[in-house]
Amino acid sequence: MDSFELLEEKIGYRFKDKNLIKKAFTHISFSKSAENYEVLEFLGDALVNFMTVNILVEAFPNKKEGELSQLKSFLISEEFLSSLAKSLNFDKYILISKGEELKGSNKNPSILCDVFEAFWAAIYIDSGYDCKLVKSLFEHHFKSQILEIVNSNSLRQDYKTTLQEITQKKWKERPIYNVISVEGPEHKKTFTVECLFKGLRTTGKGNSKKYAEQEAAKNMLQIIQDNEKKKT
Repeated sequence: MDSFELLEEKIGYRFKDKNLIKKAFTHISFSKSAENYEVLEFLGDALVNFMTVNILVEAFPNKKEGELSQLKSFLISEEFLSSLAKSLNFDKYILISKGEELKGSNKNPSILCDVFEAFWAAIYIDSGYDCKLVKSLFEHHFKSQILEIVNSNSLRQDYKTTLQEITQKKWKERPIYNVISVEGPEHKKTFTVECLFKGLRTTGKGNSKKYAEQEAAKNMLQIIQDNEKKKT
């Protein structure tokens, strides 16, 4: 594990309470007490969501809500956030049991994503809940990278992966896909696939099973996002 001082210098923030930064990087396998990152990750999830959405709304005020939702889905995904964590070498700071370390769990995208969110929550608390400061630091390090990816149209529109990451993280469940029909001649088949999750059902069509699943997942994402919005 590298010294946290190196990370503080890289980020541009010095912790007043050094236990907070340590807690943000402590996996439950290392400490099953409250001194691990789980609660911080819960808060950090909301913070990173807010800061990412704020960047998108400021940069693209004319985009429709549906477009922004799809961009957000990727930018707060496990895949993307873990890549941001890797760019700061977060894996070198994680406190984890020897057994998990031998398995390479400190490089696991899910754990890196959790630690990334916990880290920003730790800064938020340590700074006296200074949202403006946290937002400024986050944008300093990641805004240009986020906008570059969006503007280059290089976002991976893998709706199945994005949907699974969201459902696993929030409900600890995965959606189910079933092929419900295959129509047309051998050289020009049309697949219809259903996506089932917690009593919800969507369908998608495509010239392959894979494409139809992506469409069904995309439609399920939209329903889940609409339902979550109604609750707020």
